[in-house]
Amino acid sequence: MLPFLVETYAQGWRLYDDSKWLKAQFDKAPQKGFRFLATWEAGFRCMTTKEPLRTPEDAKGKKLRTFPNEMMRWTLDAIGFSVQIMPLPEVYMAIQQGTVSGQENPIDTIYSNKFYEVAPNVTLTQHVYSPIPLAISEKTWQKLSPADREAITKAAKEAGDWSRKEIRDNDDKQLKEMESKGAKVTRPELGPSGKRSSRSTARHARSTARPM
Repeated sequence: MLPFLVETYAQGWRLYDDSKWLKAQFDKAPQKGFRFLATWEAGFRCMTTKEPLRTPEDAKGKKLRTFPNEMMRWTLDAIGFSVQIMPLPEVYMAIQQGTVSGQENPIDTIYSNKFYEVAPNVTLTQHVYSPIPLAISEKTWQKLSPADREAITKAAKEAGDWSRKEIRDNDDKQLKEMESKGAKVTRPELGPSGKRSSRSTARHARSTARPM
């Protein structure tokens, strides 16, 4: 959940597939009762709001829904939002009734839950890269035969590769369909006042986040 850690899908895939540090973290999972099999895709988290988000100044005081994750809450709080935690099924009605001004999620989730209907300003902030690690209970894993383990691992990897390409390739299609139904899609310059690159913005976002 580190903000602006990844800029592209290809970069994100390299991180999750090739990072020795991340592999070491995954290797600790069996000690906690589960193990990672593959990384599926969800995409980059973006924002949908009732009012336009042209700059971080537009976020000041606005209530934005997110899920219960401390790093995400700190990031959104640092931007200026009044962060609201609530279950996903309640979000559409909460925006409709004015309980919150909007929410943040990957494009596929925005599209499938039709959040653009009640919060038509879709801002492609890409503030967090949000893949979905597929895991299995370690107890279940230990009961499997070597052949079953090999087959499950192979299927998980193949499904993960399909998921990555499907989500990546669907982004533009889903955005165009949302636009055809009245959504206003904005692709902001990911840097303060458009003067810094997204990489320098990442350094800025990390430096302003509260320490854990």
